[in-house]
Amino acid sequence: MRVLVTGGAKELGRAFAEVLGAQGHELVITGRDEKALDAAETELKAKGVDVRTHVADLADPHATPKLIESLGHLDVLVNNGALGGPVGPTWEVDEDDWWRTFEVNLRGTATAMNAAIRTMTSGRIINVVSNAGVHRWPYVTAYSVSKAAVIKLTENVAVELKRRPIAVLSYDPGMVDVGLMHRGCDESAQDPELRKIAQWARTQRAQGRFTPVEQSAGLLARIVSGEFDHRSGGLVTPSDG
Repeated sequence: MRVLVTGGAKELGRAFAEVLGAQGHELVITGRDEKALDAAETELKAKGVDVRTHVADLADPHATPKLIESLGHLDVLVNNGALGGPVGPTWEVDEDDWWRTFEVNLRGTATAMNAAIRTMTSGRIINVVSNAGVHRWPYVTAYSVSKAAVIKLTENVAVELKRRPIAVLSYDPGMVDVGLMHRGCDESAQDPELRKIAQWARTQRAQGRFTPVEQSAGLLARIVSGEFDHRSGGLVTPSDG
């Protein structure tokens, strides 16, 4: 299958790409960092993965849709790219930074999803979300609220697609020791809000509540295979693995 993974050159997205490539899927991965994309392409091809990379910033509402339209055929879209957003009391953080998080996490996801739906005859769209979209995550409200919006977007679009063979699912990969959560455990944080988040994240890790990256990527691969299509509109979490 041809699978597009946004934000697929780094961190959890890279782990997703590794597993999907190993399963023989034809990969297209995007991101903002051209050097990271080039490195990912070289390393994945060295492992025999059929992969292409393209620079596409999710903050640009036209970039990913243009790429999807140019592909001609797409079986699966993994909407993985996202911003962590500003940290601090909502009334104190930079409002432009707060809203930019929505431009990437919500609008970027929506525009890519819409382009994929217009292109697909069948397949699936997987919107990577977070526990932050289900439960409150104070001091990171832009991230939390944007992910909650993506979960609701997924639920609504799934109903609109019920007469078409396209599944739309939200996927919470769990708290993984890479990317946002790994940075959240940083003990050197000076800002008091960042220290609170770091203390909480380290407690979660110490209590064994993190999901191994391999397990998270493995469950994503099962969703890509179509195992959860019957739950279109729903949220898949590590407990389903």
